[in-house]
Amino acid sequence: MQLKHIGVFYNQHKAQNQPLAQQAVDFLRAKHIKATMLTSLDHLEDIDLVISMGGDGTMLRCARECAPKQIPIFGINCGTLGFLAAAEKEELTAALDALLAGKYISHKRLLLQAVVKTSQNTKIFTAFNDVVLHSANLRTFYVNATFNGTKMPSYFGDGVIVSTPTGSTAYSLAAGGPIVEPNVEVIVITPICPHSLHQRPMVLPATGLLQLSPSFKNKEDGAIVSFDGQLNLPLEPGAVLELSRAPRAIELLTLPQRGFFDVLHKKLSWGKEEC
Repeated sequence: MQLKHIGVFYNQHKAQNQPLAQQAVDFLRAKHIKATMLTSLDHLEDIDLVISMGGDGTMLRCARECAPKQIPIFGINCGTLGFLAAAEKEELTAALDALLAGKYISHKRLLLQAVVKTSQNTKIFTAFNDVVLHSANLRTFYVNATFNGTKMPSYFGDGVIVSTPTGSTAYSLAAGGPIVEPNVEVIVITPICPHSLHQRPMVLPATGLLQLSPSFKNKEDGAIVSFDGQLNLPLEPGAVLELSRAPRAIELLTLPQRGFFDVLHKKLSWGKEEC
């Protein structure tokens, strides 16, 4: 990959990341690479790569904006977990050296496309981790579901999480869902606090169409659909949520030593031996 222009993005509401982002820009310019500090992802027309300076939330935001434009992302973790990043902030210089030397691995990760249909309009959203349909007022409700037009048993509880393989280690995992290797082409449905011993997480092929529709016992009840935990939309009774694989995948660049199982072990203590 030829890197002529690199954008270094940080969340301007987290000013503590600005000096590190500036350090990255200065380093790249010293290597004769055009580098631009970004606090917005609205104009990426001539950007070859986006370096995400922040936590996983910043990476999710970058993914939703960069995937349609086919711009890869290289993440430097400046947050708490940094599950999606290529390196930690303490490794900034070494990580950028490896990037410019081509010593990285490219991974394509699928995203979800969500079409929200109401009586007023139709809106389209994208999610990298998950789409969550949950109660607006802490009351249980039904979620009617079909997959490729075939009716599924309704979910009854606090809602459902529909995650990508990447998102399987986020909210879905906390709710009891399975860990899915990121290259597997599937989506995962995980019930949230189901009021049944028979409702369990389910793995479905990413090539299908999943339809969800909330149903309420009381008129004052309602639901909210959340995209990556960052965008939230209230749903009216009768609304339909159509979920499928997004047309474009996102390309993540990582370093060879930061494999999926290694990150699971270091970040989530997977396989850690008890003392």
